[in-house]
Order: sequence, then C-alpha cells, then structure tokens
Amino acid sequence: MNAETIRGFFEGRVKAHILAAEAEVTHNEVSHAADDVLTDDLSADFVVTANHLVALCDAVVRKELNPSHLEVIASVLVRSERFTWDPTTAPGSLLSKVIYAWEAPEINYVLSAETVKKFARLLRTGEDTFGASDWSEVPRHTA
Repeated sequence: MNAETIRGFFEGRVKAHILAAEAEVTHNEVSHAADDVLTDDLSADFVVTANHLVALCDAVVRKELNPSHLEVIASVLVRSERFTWDPTTAPGSLLSKVIYAWEAPEINYVLSAETVKKFARLLRTGEDTFGASDWSEVPRHTA
C-alpha cells in the first residue's frame, strides 16, 4: 500500500473508496505482518493525530471502509519511517495504543463496526469502553 494514499486521505485529498480499494488489494496480497505491506513511503514526515484516526473510524461507520482495512492501514503507519507521533506524550501514547491494536487484531480487539465506534470514542474522549466481548478469541493455554 502506498503511504501517500493514506496521507492523502488524512489531508482530504483522497476519497475513502480509493483508500478502501488500495487497502483491499493489499490485504488480499500480503499478510498484515509482511514487511512488504508498505509499497512506497512518504518523501517527508507527516504527523499523525487523533483526528486522522477518527476520520478512518468515521469512514468505517459510514461503510466506506471495511473494518479489516484498518489492519492494513495500521501496518503501513507502523512500518513507515515518515508517519510520526510521539508515544512519550499522553496523546501519542493513545495513538500508539490504537494503531498497534488495529495492526494485530488477532491478539487485541476484534475489528468490527462496533469496536471501531469504541475506538473513535476512545480517540475523541479518552474514555475506554471496551469489554471482554471485544477481545479477539485467542487460544489460552492452561496448565
């Protein structure tokens, strides 16, 4: 996935359906853990904010993006050397929490319309409304 497509969406230059199409192709071609999920990085740094992630959530709520597209987009944000946020600050720590949860839903929260609404609320207000039913089903080993 081209990082410029994500930046363009964040800046309002790229429509959600274009972002969705690119995310879908990437999702179908590579595993979210593959290093080649990022096909082309940005030429300059871009600071990610909570509003950018809320815009992604809102696109999911409007059904312009599939919740699974957030996994691909988060993988690009993590692998890019140009998308930045400061995890040592409270707002940056929240961004990290959400981005890494999206990147690995199999060990975090299920990506669904309902959990995406909860992510949006968390990003907007800082209120965590997730419950046990939101966690992905991860096999637990018992002794």
